[in-house]
Amino acid sequence: MFISRPFFRAMFKEQRGNLLKISGAFVLYETLLSWVYPAIAKTPAVGEIVDTIPAAVKTVFGVSPHARTDSFEAFFSSQFLARIWTLIMAAYGIMTANALVAQLVEDGSLALPLSAPLSRSKLIITQAALLFVNNAILIGVTLGGVFLGTSLFRISINKVSYLKLSLLSLSFFTAIGSYAFLFAASGSKEKSLAYAYGLTALFYGLDVVAGLWDKLNWAGTLSLFHLLKPQDVLEGTVNPAGPIKGLTTSAAVLLGVAIRIFEKRDLPL
Repeated sequence: MFISRPFFRAMFKEQRGNLLKISGAFVLYETLLSWVYPAIAKTPAVGEIVDTIPAAVKTVFGVSPHARTDSFEAFFSSQFLARIWTLIMAAYGIMTANALVAQLVEDGSLALPLSAPLSRSKLIITQAALLFVNNAILIGVTLGGVFLGTSLFRISINKVSYLKLSLLSLSFFTAIGSYAFLFAASGSKEKSLAYAYGLTALFYGLDVVAGLWDKLNWAGTLSLFHLLKPQDVLEGTVNPAGPIKGLTTSAAVLLGVAIRIFEKRDLPL
């Protein structure tokens, strides 16, 4: 086995509380959006107001300048998926990766599992698997919340598109979690958090800047966030297959580097 099942179960129990809180918040907010959308869709004035919003402002909220504004996907993406959900999930991945490695190193909690014996590589792989499962659970809950809300309020959606977005999202947040693991495996708790948050903020800033100024469109290609455009995927204007492959490969490489660094690191155990 590549992972330690007892260690996985023990760490999952510690993370379970955070999962429940975030999952509950996601479902409640999604249900609220699904509840108010029918009323908004019946008000033409709302659509006219949205159409008058400058493209730069739409970009800040993660909406493509020329994207539709008259669909549930447009509403749901701008109000939740494109920025709020994406940033919460990214922050969760960074904090969890840090808590699963750097924090355990600093407080000496790894002394016991490593003396079990549990190899360092198996420990990192187990923790990475835990973060992957946690992300999958949160994405699954998000998907379930959409299906529940739209079913309750009779909103027509293309469920296949949401499934595609879920797969892209899983690979996207796995990539972020992988570089967070890399920083956590090589440095202190404070430094690894600073590096992971700093890199994520840089990616986010490049994505926003690329959308605000045409002359800086090239900056968007340097950002991970240009690979995750929820509304475009939901409306079928983007094929997520390529980004999924690229993000998955990048995550595997980053995790491999993290394992090598952690194996050679002098731990204060």
